Amino acid sequence: MNTTKITLILDGEHHKFNMNNDDIILDVALSNGIDAPHSCQGGICMTCLGRVTNGKAQMDDPGMLSDEEIGEGLILTCISKPNSEEITIDYDDV
Repeated sequence: MNTTKITLILDGEHHKFNMNNDDIILDVALSNGIDAPHSCQGGICMTCLGRVTNGKAQMDDPGMLSDEEIGEGLILTCISKPNSEEITIDYDDV
């Protein structure tokens, strides 16, 4: 089982936790009591948009994001899994 060290930046606060690489980032954040932005949880509403500033994430489906937005590090955390040993996602920088 591979795990990733996650840092989520939300409202200026840094939330850190470890997670399994097979799990969805938003799901694990919510289960850790982090009030991450979300609504549909299906990659449509874009409420959970965040920017990867360190590390990598893999989206199962890019949802409503353009190739340019993905190239800028934007991800939908409701359909993304970590794909590196460490990842930082900034919800404030979108």
